[in-house]
Amino acid sequence: MFKQYINGKLTEGKGREIRVMNPADGKDFEVLKAATGEQAEEALEAAKKAFSTWSWTPLEERVAWLRKYTDALLAEREYIVDLLSKETGKPYAEACYDFDWGISSLRFFAEEIRRVTGTTFSDNAGSRGNFYHLVDRRPLGVVVGHLAWNYPLGNAALKIGPTLASGCCCVLKPSSQTPLATLYLGEIMHRIGLPDGVVNIISGPAEELGNVLNKSRIPKMITLIGSTETGRQVMAQGASSVKTYSLELGGNAPAILMEDADVDLAADLIVTSQVSNTGQTCIGYNRIYVHESRYEEFCRKVEERLKKVTIGAGHDAGEMVMGPMISFRERDRVLGLIEDAKAAGAKVLCGGDIPAGFEKGAYISPTLIIDVKEDMRISREEIFGPVISVRPYTDFEDALKKANDTDAGLTSYLFGHDARAIARAYEVLEFGELYVNGFSTGPMLPHCGVRESGVGCDASRWGLEEYFSLKRLSMHP
Repeated sequence: MFKQYINGKLTEGKGREIRVMNPADGKDFEVLKAATGEQAEEALEAAKKAFSTWSWTPLEERVAWLRKYTDALLAEREYIVDLLSKETGKPYAEACYDFDWGISSLRFFAEEIRRVTGTTFSDNAGSRGNFYHLVDRRPLGVVVGHLAWNYPLGNAALKIGPTLASGCCCVLKPSSQTPLATLYLGEIMHRIGLPDGVVNIISGPAEELGNVLNKSRIPKMITLIGSTETGRQVMAQGASSVKTYSLELGGNAPAILMEDADVDLAADLIVTSQVSNTGQTCIGYNRIYVHESRYEEFCRKVEERLKKVTIGAGHDAGEMVMGPMISFRERDRVLGLIEDAKAAGAKVLCGGDIPAGFEKGAYISPTLIIDVKEDMRISREEIFGPVISVRPYTDFEDALKKANDTDAGLTSYLFGHDARAIARAYEVLEFGELYVNGFSTGPMLPHCGVRESGVGCDASRWGLEEYFSLKRLSMHP
């Protein structure tokens, strides 16, 4: 039985049962007791108490704990990956990616914290030595982290890493759909003897736990990986006190293929992205605009690649194995987007259905849908599924305008080699990220959204800085 991790102890939840389903076969394989609002309060109080000592812990000691925790994770890699695969439906390779991404993030923060420093300077208004100013960074306080279900371990590391490194303390709430691997992180922390209350991990219904965690006056920051709607709700609930927010929210990423684009490269990257994690990623290629001269070629090459995808889960063999959606509800939502687009005139070249023989799981066939229009739901809403949605364009400026026609502002893509067009896209596209002719990621790069896609960022030195407040000393000697 999986336990809540509160104040350094493994504690049975006092709430209702959470039944965790394997999306690959539709069967519940684990049952646990959820935490209650009262236990959420306990976790917050434990983090508050721990902060009074953890924030004074020497940097070398904090880094040592972070490395000890990382080593303990690596010692149980296979068990954790298998557990993650079952609760998410991820094929083995994708579960490994999620785990390894988390490890790389923890290692990054263990090193990057050494480069977080303050500064001193003289007063420019007077003569040298008349006034000295010191600006220092201090641990922010207690952080509440709401984690998404699509990458449980990678997302957890983006919060645990900067928490341990900075001297903050945290309460993390994983999704009730995928709580197990994250709760097991608490078991590892308990085993290595991490000081009580520094990290607390609780799982339960968002309407109960989220309400308590967000409205509490204890947290100094609330961080969330989730939908824009959830982000708005978190900010509204958090208005009970002055807090900072780090919110990585939904996307509606456009991709523009110019006339001189490398179509093979674009087809490879787009298919890989939309098949990986079954397209359940905030940076997915949601709206693809292809110059009319390359339109048929692109659609043909994407269709060829999609037909090579193997449906499966766990250790199923195949060059490119795609697992199920996280739930039947999510599968049906994506099928609804496809049906809506078809009814409005779009054409499905492949997929768009439940694959034969996989009806017991939350599977959907990888889908290519073309001749999509801007007023269709599939263009206005984040797809978050294995769907490649394509439309032609003739004028580059018009494509940029359509790409910006969304409230979201997380990730955007461009394929082409005209330097002037690339510069124009970089200046005009209202997104926190623009990838040109490729995709690159890593813990040193900030993942940041604008507009309705969030505030602040995850990963990188900029993400770490969000766990600190500034404090100034001005002194006349």
